[in-house]
Amino acid sequence: MKLPVLILTPHSSGHVPTDILAEMMGASVFSDSARKKRLEWMFLEGDQYTDIIYHAPEAHTLHAQTTRFVVDLNRDRNEGGENGVIKLTDFEKHPLYPNDFVLTPEKREERLRRYFDSFHAELEAMIEAHDIWLFIDGHSMQPRGPKISPTPGVPRPAITLMTSSDEDGRPLENRTHTSISPEQTEEVLRLLGKHFLSIIKASNDVPHEIALNKPWSYDELSYRYSNPERKKPLPGFGIEFNHALYLRYEDGKELPNETVIRQLNEAFQDFLREVVRIFSEK
Repeated sequence: MKLPVLILTPHSSGHVPTDILAEMMGASVFSDSARKKRLEWMFLEGDQYTDIIYHAPEAHTLHAQTTRFVVDLNRDRNEGGENGVIKLTDFEKHPLYPNDFVLTPEKREERLRRYFDSFHAELEAMIEAHDIWLFIDGHSMQPRGPKISPTPGVPRPAITLMTSSDEDGRPLENRTHTSISPEQTEEVLRLLGKHFLSIIKASNDVPHEIALNKPWSYDELSYRYSNPERKKPLPGFGIEFNHALYLRYEDGKELPNETVIRQLNEAFQDFLREVVRIFSEK
């Protein structure tokens, strides 16, 4: 029996289809070592290991099949800019493509159709097919704001809860709704503290803080699918885990701290069984 909750990890993949990888790499795509190096970089620039951290056999789940640098599934389909739905640089503003690359309108539309639209079609089908009460969008974040962020270099909290509101839980001026109510937000924050605070306090590498809508005020996917105008709106929220909470650093490399990843997953599954009750329709 599944829990009535849908969990997404839209940035967990490091896969790049060969045609897009060739656009990114040019002639070096024929080098096995260069391809492996680029794909590893893509994976590490994403939300690495979030498919494991948010793994929940009791829930309905959907994971991204391609890296966020193919298309960013947690954006509006028409969102442009350097951190929009199709990115031309990474988060430190390093170019992803050769200088002569041009993303034509035709290429853009084809990519969105193949990877963005197909993901959302599958997501819509899952919502239609199952009795789901809650939507959770699972992310991770760099320990400090990168160059592309509005707060470069600023330390980030251990965990952030995103509800499409301000840091006090009030609706944003440029948004039509919050993804969950202030009362539900308070309960979700309480449960995050209950299940994750001991893991946070055991770390010397992250601020011992569970933040609300900081450094981001909303999560696009939970905002989109909680829209009251939808046929079946789903209350939902996004969660961000700080990379420094579950990665270890050796010789300038980020490596998984498997013990902490397991602890986070166990805590998440316990959190899930409780948090879904807040949104019970029964």
